[in-house]
Amino acid sequence: MLETTPLHMPDDVVEHRSVETLDIGTRESRVLRCAMRALGPDDGRAVVTSDLPTVRLQLLPGPWHASWFASDWGDEFLPRTAPVEAPMTFGVRTGRSSKGIHPWIGLVSAEHGALVVAPAWSGNWTVHIDGDATDGFKLTAGISSWRFHREVSRDVPFSAPAVYLAWGDDLDEAGAALATAVHRWVVPESAWTHTMPVEWNHWWPYEDAEIDAETFVANAVVARDLGLDVATLDAGWFGRPDTETFWERERGDWDRENTARFPGGLVETSRRVHELGLGFGVWIEAEAIGPDAQVRRDLPGIQARRDDDPPGSPLDPNDPGWLGYVCLGSIAGREHVRGVLDRLVARTGARWLKLDFNLDPGAGCSRTDHGHGSGDGLYEHYRGLYGLLDELRTAHPNLLLEACSSGGLRIDLGLLSRVHCAFLSDPDWTEFHLQLLWGAARMLPARAVLHWSESQWRGFHPCQNLDLASLDAPTFDQALRAVMLHRFGVSYRLVDLSAELRRRLAQHLTTYRDEIAPLVRAGAVIRPLTDQPLRQGGGERFPAFQLDGSETKIVAAFRLDGAPEGCTLAPRGLDPAARWRLTLLGPAADPADVPLLEGHTSVELSGAELIEGLRIDPQGQATSWLIRIDAPPPAPRVVPDPEGAPSATSARLAAAGTVSEGKPPP
Repeated sequence: MLETTPLHMPDDVVEHRSVETLDIGTRESRVLRCAMRALGPDDGRAVVTSDLPTVRLQLLPGPWHASWFASDWGDEFLPRTAPVEAPMTFGVRTGRSSKGIHPWIGLVSAEHGALVVAPAWSGNWTVHIDGDATDGFKLTAGISSWRFHREVSRDVPFSAPAVYLAWGDDLDEAGAALATAVHRWVVPESAWTHTMPVEWNHWWPYEDAEIDAETFVANAVVARDLGLDVATLDAGWFGRPDTETFWERERGDWDRENTARFPGGLVETSRRVHELGLGFGVWIEAEAIGPDAQVRRDLPGIQARRDDDPPGSPLDPNDPGWLGYVCLGSIAGREHVRGVLDRLVARTGARWLKLDFNLDPGAGCSRTDHGHGSGDGLYEHYRGLYGLLDELRTAHPNLLLEACSSGGLRIDLGLLSRVHCAFLSDPDWTEFHLQLLWGAARMLPARAVLHWSESQWRGFHPCQNLDLASLDAPTFDQALRAVMLHRFGVSYRLVDLSAELRRRLAQHLTTYRDEIAPLVRAGAVIRPLTDQPLRQGGGERFPAFQLDGSETKIVAAFRLDGAPEGCTLAPRGLDPAARWRLTLLGPAADPADVPLLEGHTSVELSGAELIEGLRIDPQGQATSWLIRIDAPPPAPRVVPDPEGAPSATSARLAAAGTVSEGKPPP
């Protein structure tokens, strides 16, 4: 940790910055975690300020080019790029870190390489560039000053959100370095999350309108038979006992269960799921309060309000200052939500908690009776949320925490340091998922990414048209392989899957567990091997990715609509002089599609041959491929005993391939 010289600002605030270099196992790239603590003046006065960036730095002289990802509901990780021309500002004012733009800014110089700036904050953030190319652009990054102000003194300092900086030769290297650091130093894990459980979630084929206890359990039985690990009950279980209620309006009444849909409540439903040998998962939007919720009437003191500056489009026109969420900047609000979560996990034995948040807090709560000031309510809300999540993980170590926010509208390294994975987006048709994956891979390791294979939607979406009755095997294969480089789940009417599709899904799950999950849990990062594919026929049409383990690589390639007949890929990180084993994975894998295999499922080749070009030339109907590349293990070496004969123990371990250089196994 390097502590910098205190910086005295014009408003008498003293900024103390610290920089921590994160070990990522390579010297080619570098990742820093930056922090800032602000104090008031020495005379003890309290100073009100709003300009409190975590990072202040100067880029090396010369022209720079900026890359970023725009983001909205169902349209996350949409690429944007422009030359840096100061002044230039990136950020959000929606109160959600990824609603508008993802908190990841890439800067590239032909002379100096690439820098990634990633504010680790779930609320409003900013990256601002000023100055000029001749002297070197000046950059600040951290919490946004928009409608934010904070009283700072010696007794009440301000701790700014962290900002991560990653350097590399290009954006791909810098992004991979950041993802590696996030695996090693940011995202928590536990023995349960380390098993890489795969879930079924009821939402898209049933929503709340068609889900009930019997339907849920019937699908859970099929999930068990297929080899899935968790059955997750999404929205529809809470609120008044009425089959016609709409989940969004009932949010907040988490202790009231909809016994019209679930006559035995969650206790009975979860018991039946556990008896099948599955983990029980459950969705909750613990921060939110719906307009019809009883808690809105019963607990007005915990609710966020902005009566002095109401949003332009209020949630309730008759009460424009009401923001629709529990302010976790208040002690009472935190205690309420903590109790809700603890009771939910206790009565269900839940192993998976899907934590959603479907509204924009904007500038946040401005009440002054919550323990925060009128200008820092959103800051204290997210500090409260982070603290609650830390407590929840400690109290329930066998619980996987998933972050979701209208899909992928709150994906940031502040939240990811408290949960185990982030859901990428609500829509998930394969082409769009690959767009998301290309962007998310530049910030997150594989184990922090969660998405579902292309889902079966009950409602209308122009691109979500999966019909199980007419679904062909190659399309099903492609949808599943597209999500097998990270954590994944499925959202189908499992009871309607044909025998052939059930068999196919079970085969893919076996491939995932045996071949891919070990790399994901070990911290592999996802490296794009092509340009980014884009929704609605845009971008790269034969995209490919590499799951990058230390000794094993998984190459995944996908032929989308409009793709050329074949493609040639260059796998990364292979020693040209070493021998590597190439193996085609999964059901219906045809070696004829990969000329280097020469008709075999597995062959050994030099790294130079693979780097020169891994060609895929489809000969049949396949549109997706998983190819494993392994460094052949060294031959086991038997260590003789002093008389020259192998000892019994050495011979046994050598036969198991665990002895090398005479060292005992770990």
